[in-house]
Amino acid sequence: MKLKATHETEVYISQGGYLAISQDSGDGEDAIVILSPEQARVVAKEIMRQLEDTSWWDESISTDNAE
Repeated sequence: MKLKATHETEVYISQGGYLAISQDSGDGEDAIVILSPEQARVVAKEIMRQLEDTSWWDESISTDNAE
């Protein structure tokens, strides 16, 4: 899955069976986070918890646009 955002983001399963999240850092280099299946479950759960509070959305949009 590829997401269009401030920085292009790609999510995929690596050859080794890890969840990989790759994002263009803005300087032409990709930053990659590699998560084991268990780490991915924990991160997904935390992301869902964080998304319950939408108050930070407006702040992140204005901060992202300032870059």
